[in-house]
Amino acid sequence: MIDIHSHILPGLDDGPQSMAEALQMCRIASADGIRTIVATPHYNPGSFGWSASSLQASLTALQKAVRAAGLDLTLLPGAETPLFPELSALLMKNDTFLTINRGIYFLVEFRPHAVPANAEPFLKSLISAGLVPVIAHPERCTWFMHHPEMLSRLARMGALLQLTAGSILGHFGPEARNFCQYLITGGVAHVIASDAHDCSERSPMLSEAVSMVADQVGRESALGMVTTTPAAIIAGRRLQLPAAVRIHNSEPYPVWTRSWMERLLGAWA
Repeated sequence: MIDIHSHILPGLDDGPQSMAEALQMCRIASADGIRTIVATPHYNPGSFGWSASSLQASLTALQKAVRAAGLDLTLLPGAETPLFPELSALLMKNDTFLTINRGIYFLVEFRPHAVPANAEPFLKSLISAGLVPVIAHPERCTWFMHHPEMLSRLARMGALLQLTAGSILGHFGPEARNFCQYLITGGVAHVIASDAHDCSERSPMLSEAVSMVADQVGRESALGMVTTTPAAIIAGRRLQLPAAVRIHNSEPYPVWTRSWMERLLGAWA
């Protein structure tokens, strides 16, 4: 399996803070059947503003430790970015360090409760320039829950949607879990990734989520979300994916899906 979203490099963001913890995360991933990890530290000027050289140095050091530990695991460079004014110029540089494996795909995240007003035309301009946005964990954004048709439009433009394994399993609450199911059955969920940050609460594991998705769409389709589709992403190959089959303006997502007991106990996503 291939994990295209993982905060596994030590000391660059809110992921592991030591090489020992990062290596233990690699052991967990390897034991789960993951063979390739794209290291995607948060890049956000003003908070996480690491450099291309610090990213490469950390990646090289962890890969060396992985080999010394005898793990069958390959690490590749990437980043997770928000939308910010300079992003377009940084992504289109010849030596860009913000794309996945220095290719045409880039991982972009949105805040939990808001999407910038210019997000759609901004992403459309990047797609027109030949880049492909991979939208990280849209199931954890309540704005998208209220406006799922935007995800369908972005998918039709060529964007990909990456769901988090933990969300599929309910670790981020029932609303994120149910929205995952809605996106999967609606045909706009393309990739499953771990979004791992540590060894316990947000560990680098995919297999259990894949099994759950297989119950919804079949094993071949579920496996494709952690094998063939991410393989194309890291290779920089363009994908021809089917359009959304269910999500559109006339069929809004039923946001309030929790039981009265879940609401009473405060089981918020």
